[in-house]
Amino acid sequence: MNQKEVISGKQFFTLIYVFSIGSAVLVVPTVLLAVARNTAWVCAIIGTGSGLLFAGLLLGLIKKYPQSTLIDIAKKSCGKYVGGIISVLYLLVMLLEGSFLLRDISNFMTTQIVPETYSSWIHILIMIAVMYAAYLGIEVVGRTSEIFLPWVLVPFVLLIILNIPQMKIERILPLFYLKADEIYIGSFYFLSNPFLELILILMVTPHVQKYEHVKKGLLYGVVASGFTIIIVTLSCILVLGANIASMYLYPTYLLGKMISIGQTIQHIEVLVAIIWMLSIFFKITIVFYGLKKGLGQLLNLNNTNFLNYPIGLILSATAYYIIPNTTYFGYFVQNYWPYYLFILSVLIPCIFLVIGIFKWKSVTTQ
Repeated sequence: MNQKEVISGKQFFTLIYVFSIGSAVLVVPTVLLAVARNTAWVCAIIGTGSGLLFAGLLLGLIKKYPQSTLIDIAKKSCGKYVGGIISVLYLLVMLLEGSFLLRDISNFMTTQIVPETYSSWIHILIMIAVMYAAYLGIEVVGRTSEIFLPWVLVPFVLLIILNIPQMKIERILPLFYLKADEIYIGSFYFLSNPFLELILILMVTPHVQKYEHVKKGLLYGVVASGFTIIIVTLSCILVLGANIASMYLYPTYLLGKMISIGQTIQHIEVLVAIIWMLSIFFKITIVFYGLKKGLGQLLNLNNTNFLNYPIGLILSATAYYIIPNTTYFGYFVQNYWPYYLFILSVLIPCIFLVIGIFKWKSVTTQ
């Protein structure tokens, strides 16, 4: 149990990719289309560029605090007590993030696939799989994500290719009718979900032995996931039209329903469900693992596997009780959650980085 788990550079890239497209591939196009309509794809491009800048901040932290988790960085930079308080905030973010992801799954399943099933049962079934994955360890999760990556990429490619006959370029016109407020809101939301959430991936980076592997995996993962969301958003506009797509809760899922080739290939929306369920499973697992590991580091626990069951129960309960309905959940995630993430993912890490630079200078001058 004390042997350090190791993740390869390719596995780390896969984890970054599935983590980033997790809930974003189904949820983000909805918000972008509702806010910016025809120019939603522009917001996705700007958000991806901003995500690369944020990745640079994360790489600076990783280089300044090598082989350190997010909890370690908080303690090393701000001390035992202040760092401990900040660590509790990050653990609360992980708890909320895991609850939001569980609620995303139950909302999708109960509205699109199994409407007569209680959401609490879906939470329990997902958490059983997540707890088992976290018990096996992050190395096993990394290897599994590498195995299942084709099961995410192939359905995505098929979804786009099979929708090409129904795409019409005039649906994206006018091409550059941009409004500053719409671009800002859409781009900032896309930056927050999924890229600002990558702050939680610092709980995994110590398991990647080489900094170069972390650097390549993070940058390539941000570009690949951003490109995926851009393509999905463009496809929603070209196939459905921005006005129609913005009326649906899951326009990406509707793309699968729109596929019709002769009388043979029709309504294969299961492709979207496969992409989303696999990617969001790995995202929840990473968040769950980070929460378990961070709590263990904060409490100086040698073995954290006994935390799987209580954390799983808490996540299942919070996902059900803290969110009264889908409308409230969507409003909070769109209008408040991005600003909380900006403070915890950008402002506070910038303070960590500045403190680390001053500490390094003080050591070198002595």
